[in-house]
Amino acid sequence: MSRRRLVAWALAAALAAPAAVEAQDTSVRAPAPPPADTDTVPPPPRTLPVNGVLLRPQHLRYQMTVVASDSTHVVGIRTVSVTQGTYGAFPAWLIAQTRGGSVPATDTVYLSYVDLRPLHWTSTVGGRSRLALEFTGDSIYGGTSGPPGNQNIQLAEPHDLLAGAPMTELVLQLMPHGVGRMDSVSVLQVDLGSARIVPGAITVDGEQDVPSPRGPVHCWVVTLSTPLGSAHYWVAEDTPVVVRIRQDLPGMPGAVLEQRLIGGP
Repeated sequence: MSRRRLVAWALAAALAAPAAVEAQDTSVRAPAPPPADTDTVPPPPRTLPVNGVLLRPQHLRYQMTVVASDSTHVVGIRTVSVTQGTYGAFPAWLIAQTRGGSVPATDTVYLSYVDLRPLHWTSTVGGRSRLALEFTGDSIYGGTSGPPGNQNIQLAEPHDLLAGAPMTELVLQLMPHGVGRMDSVSVLQVDLGSARIVPGAITVDGEQDVPSPRGPVHCWVVTLSTPLGSAHYWVAEDTPVVVRIRQDLPGMPGAVLEQRLIGGP
């Protein structure tokens, strides 16, 4: 496989134990009393610690670069626009993402206005692979289509779900940060062969000044880790926005995809 095709493929890929048995007891015993409180209310489900009302419309441009041990290649420009809209006649946030380069892609994501819960996600990669998902609050349904064939998707939907890169970056803008803070989330992983929800951990590892279109910016360094890998984000402290992203590329040991903000707030 040529290096160019390998980079293209990697970019597309990137975005109870039983109880012990006791000895038999044949003695007669009185029935156990019922629990003291039979009306205990279960704890509420975990939700993302964000307030979408604080979000503001934005338009961001990132330069994407593949960095290997012996080379650095600019592979395209990625744009992300966030605007107010409606979905099902209710207020919503609309994220529109386009990615150029060797693997062009577009994503459209609707999020609920207050809690940023995913409502709808469509994506096209390379002109031939497509994704369409609906989120009902307790389930996810839809499917993918592409050269390997079609796949139907039906999953239970957790309340702390991150669905796709654009949504993840938006949530990281609004989450409270502080060195040492940790949050658990659920992450939706979809490709043309499978769809699953995996556990994720968000950790704030430190602080760092990084370049941006308006000069050096003080950032929180945040890591999202899942069983399938990790990604690092630099989130500006004064104007919450992701200014840098760095993540490993599958199938290319030692290579990373780096995105740097080149236009926006």
